Amino acid sequence: MSTSPDDRVAKRRQTARAEIAARARAQLSEPLLRSAYSLAANSVLTASLGMAFWILAARIYPSDAVGRASALIAALVQLSTIAQLNMANALIRFMPGRVAPGRMLVGAYAISALAAVVLGAGFVLVAPQVSEDFAFLTREPLTGVAYVVAVVLWGIFALQDAALTAMRQAPWVLLENGLFGVLKLAGLPLLFAIGSTHGAFIAWVVPMCLLLLPVNWLLFRSIFVGQGPALAHDPSARPFGRWRLARFLALDYLATVFIQTSLTILPLVIIGTLGSRASAHFYIPFTIAVAIDSMFWSMSTSLVSEGALAPQRIAELVRLLVRRVALLVVPVIAILIAAAPLVMAPFGQEYVRESSSVLRILLCASLLRAAMLLAAAIWRLEGRGARIAALEGCMLVGLLCAAIPLAHALGVIGVALAWLGSAMAVACAVLPVLMRHVRSRDEGATPMPREGPTDTTAA
Repeated sequence: MSTSPDDRVAKRRQTARAEIAARARAQLSEPLLRSAYSLAANSVLTASLGMAFWILAARIYPSDAVGRASALIAALVQLSTIAQLNMANALIRFMPGRVAPGRMLVGAYAISALAAVVLGAGFVLVAPQVSEDFAFLTREPLTGVAYVVAVVLWGIFALQDAALTAMRQAPWVLLENGLFGVLKLAGLPLLFAIGSTHGAFIAWVVPMCLLLLPVNWLLFRSIFVGQGPALAHDPSARPFGRWRLARFLALDYLATVFIQTSLTILPLVIIGTLGSRASAHFYIPFTIAVAIDSMFWSMSTSLVSEGALAPQRIAELVRLLVRRVALLVVPVIAILIAAAPLVMAPFGQEYVRESSSVLRILLCASLLRAAMLLAAAIWRLEGRGARIAALEGCMLVGLLCAAIPLAHALGVIGVALAWLGSAMAVACAVLPVLMRHVRSRDEGATPMPREGPTDTTAA
């Protein structure tokens, strides 16, 4: 019985859909890719919803209220990040494969909470002395206490994402942060309608508090009921001793400080040398490039968590991640580079004229920084904290040495070239590391180099 042309077309379409679905299932069956895709999507979603939140806040609240709320939230996030003492990286690296991951998570929560209380209380006492806009923190004692509690809870909120990644639950990170962003947006007009004085800040904090309990219930359930037995400790992997663990975490934290300094120093250099208008021309494309970098960083964290579970697969996982980045992310960056004027068009013709070339240079640097982030992930797995700190420190020094003279010579283009040049130098330095792992054939676990005396107590 012959089939009509329409039936044949419909059958081909059905076959094509089935093949696409099969390929998608195959991709997501690999935990590394499932985590990498989820965390990359989370970075994009978080940035998009965050921008929407501030656009809406600016439209319904007075500018002074938005400025005060943004300062409070920025301080909240920064204080919490400092108080976490790099525990997020520690959880992603050391929580997989532990016999008692729940105890490590509770310990990380406790350390972060204790540091957050000290830093939050210090901010509440000092900030009113610096600016009258923060006087309400001491004038309203309950508000001051609530702010300290918010700093503590934000640390837990951030650490739970790291723990979910470590326990192969990264898709829940995407869902959690998506809900957080939507609830923030929904809360803004409601709080404005009831006349809340600190509506934007409350709209940010309350959804975080609402999500903490269910997410932690899911997390500890996966530890003690679901994934816990499956993630049993691998006796073939040589454990970190306490001294070596402390040294690694300290060096890794130093590397994080270098990263944050690199990200914040450039706008300050531009304001000091070229003025605030030039700073705007640089800062907007720089924010876009940093969002791309955060996507690469998120994907590299999936390598750390999976490599910690299966050290014998590290080279295979590196190859797999490199292929996916090359196939999916590199074309996207190439399109953004070609369409830079269109990307800047929503900000106005001035930005199209002054910032398009800056964006192109910074996006080229993002590709090189991807190599740097991947090498840092490999060294994090191997416990080479000194190399990570040296890597980020060298980039910071090179950036500082090049940015100021190039800013004077070429303006914002010169600062962008300084960022590109430092990224290029570091990428060249780590290229042999990446090539060695890409070419190796996974013959047993990756050896853990000694970085000092190692005791017999497992970390």
